[in-house]
Amino acid sequence: MEGNTWKRFVLPALVFLIAVISLLILGGLASENPDGFEWAFFDFAGIQESEGGFGGILGFLGEGPLVDAVTGAIGIILVLIIALLLFRMTSRGTKA
Repeated sequence: MEGNTWKRFVLPALVFLIAVISLLILGGLASENPDGFEWAFFDFAGIQESEGGFGGILGFLGEGPLVDAVTGAIGIILVLIIALLLFRMTSRGTKA
């Protein structure tokens, strides 16, 4: 019974905690300043940055660090769920 508890509750909670901590650490690495490629486009070549017409699926939330953290966490969780579903679909018929 204890092995089942680990698989059902502790492991997903641990994965979620690692994802949140990673998001908080890596979130500080994002920058508003353009990188070298963007700088070459915008400043050197004189190309204007497009405004864009699509604000994203969660664009109604606005902008800010909290919104970035929430949408990043949602993205990480969705990718983990999709990866888990793909793993289960592809490994059903195999036996170790």
